[in-house]
Formats: sequence, C-alpha cells, structure tokens
Amino acid sequence: MQLTRPRVSVLLHPACYRCVRSRRGAGVLEVIIATLILSITVILLVAFFARGRVWFDHEEMKRVATLVAQDSMERTIALPYDQVIAWAQQRTISTVRYNIAVTVANNDPEANTKTIRSRVTWQATPAAQRNVTLATIVRRP
Repeated sequence: MQLTRPRVSVLLHPACYRCVRSRRGAGVLEVIIATLILSITVILLVAFFARGRVWFDHEEMKRVATLVAQDSMERTIALPYDQVIAWAQQRTISTVRYNIAVTVANNDPEANTKTIRSRVTWQATPAAQRNVTLATIVRRP
C-alpha cells in the first residue's frame, strides 16, 4: 500500500486577495484625493490664522484705546473741581492715531456735580472708525 500526500489548494480565500491587492501601494486616484484633502486643509488653516491675526490686532487697538480713555479720565479727575473742563488731544501709539475728547457736563445729573466723559476714537480699518467711551460723575468737595 502506498501512502499519498494530500494536496494543498493553491487558491486563496477572497479576503486574502484584498490583502495581496492592498500591498501594491496607493493608486494615482488615491494620491490625488489625499493631496486635494491636504491642500484644502492647509488653505483653511492659513485663512483661519490670518483672520485670527486681524481679530487680535483689532482687540489690541481696543485695549489700548480703553487704557488711553482711562488715563485721560484720571488726569481730568485729578484736577481741582473748578478746573475740570473739556479738552481734546491726539495721541499716536504704535502707528495708530487715537483722538481723545473729554467732555464735561456741569450740574448733571444733579447740582454740584459734573459728568465727565472720555471718548477715544481710532481708525480700525480704512472703512471703519471705532470708539471707546468712559464716563464718571464727580461731586464738589
């Protein structure tokens, strides 16, 4: 009696065909789609950061204008009551020109008081002017 060796099938399971096929590498279409997705993502990120920089610059101008308004208010309040009068000035800080206008309303809201308003305006963009206004009331000592 002669023993025979069982035959092994050379056919692969269908799932293995996908494994063999995926080892070939990426096709041209996959590379184009991946490049397109990467390009769109990079463009959106650059636009996001550029817009964020503009927002940051506008907020910085607003912060500086608020500090200028506060400073002008404090300088006006530090004067003796009878010398508190309206005044205006221009101040340039890091290439931005701030226009300061301090107004004083006598006997407002009641007798022996002055309402002091400090308004600072600046050109945020060529088409847009922004302002910050602070107000306080001082009483005759």
